[in-house]
Amino acid sequence: MREISIQERIRILREELYRISYQLNYELTHPKLVTISQQLDHLLNQYSKIQQKV
Repeated sequence: MREISIQERIRILREELYRISYQLNYELTHPKLVTISQQLDHLLNQYSKIQQKV
């Protein structure tokens, strides 16, 4: 099984965030959206650290 790159995981989470926010009528404080947003923040921070090392 191929490992998903960090860029791909970021893309997937972004799409999920957009989709669910639309389904929840853009209720941005909904716990599900907050959780996904935090996961995305974590990945973006990881990606930023990787890019700084390059």
